[in-house]
Amino acid sequence: MASGEKNKKWLGYTLYVVLVTVILLYFLFPAQAVEEFMDSSVSRINPEFVFKAEKLRPWIPAGIRITAGQFYLSGTENENSIKVPAFRADSLYIGPQILKLARGEYSFDIAGKAYRGDINGTLRLTGKNRELFAGEMTFRDFALADYNFLTEKFKHRVIGNLSGEIIYGNESAGTAGGSGRVKLRLSDGQLQFQVPVFNMSSLDLQSIELEAKLVGRREITITRAELEGPEVKGTLTGSIRLHNDVGLSQLNLKGTLEPLAEFYKNYPEVRELLKAMKKRVKRGQYFFTVTGTLGQPEFKLL
Repeated sequence: MASGEKNKKWLGYTLYVVLVTVILLYFLFPAQAVEEFMDSSVSRINPEFVFKAEKLRPWIPAGIRITAGQFYLSGTENENSIKVPAFRADSLYIGPQILKLARGEYSFDIAGKAYRGDINGTLRLTGKNRELFAGEMTFRDFALADYNFLTEKFKHRVIGNLSGEIIYGNESAGTAGGSGRVKLRLSDGQLQFQVPVFNMSSLDLQSIELEAKLVGRREITITRAELEGPEVKGTLTGSIRLHNDVGLSQLNLKGTLEPLAEFYKNYPEVRELLKAMKKRVKRGQYFFTVTGTLGQPEFKLL
């Protein structure tokens, strides 16, 4: 009987110590130091990125919960000199993969919410000073209408739900700055023009599927992009040479556009205009190029 009471006493003390430790860890958590560490880690991956967060807290059993985490790119101020985040997560959890950590491997799970959608991914750090990394991220149903970075940087507005996968790392020998690939799918999309074009204020995109390669920190090669819409179908390939100021990134793109019967029905004047321009057409498809910059693209029918 006495032994049972003693065991209960020790169990009570143990629970008390654990509870106090958790409470102290939560309230005395060095959020600013962790934020500075994460900022320096992000900068090592890409010096042009800056990380800030509204709140950081430990997450039981192991990990960190980030509230309003924001990633900034250099040169992303708007016309009022206010920095616009290139990406903002409402909430983000980062936690170590315990079994791998026990073996000395730095691998982390990532999960969160952003732009009314979901994020899931992994990140692995290697190298003597953890300067090498490899990661993959999947996201689902990002609402582009909430993505202010696009609105601030580009004249026209794209809305819809964006899902996809990004794989990127700098572990491959001989690849300066890293490499990777991207798969994106836009559903229920719409392109809204800043000012009407041929009396069109918007164009329904319905679905866009895109695949691209990332080469270093400076170039994106679009290997496949296909547009399906009720009014227009199209394809696109080419490259984007990135600039510190995203709006100044150089475009070298080419593709095809196929106006459908619904398009000509809604905009009959465009059919007559295209006939008068005598542009190259094959099986109902028009050929085009896009040059200039992301902020000021130059579209040309061939």
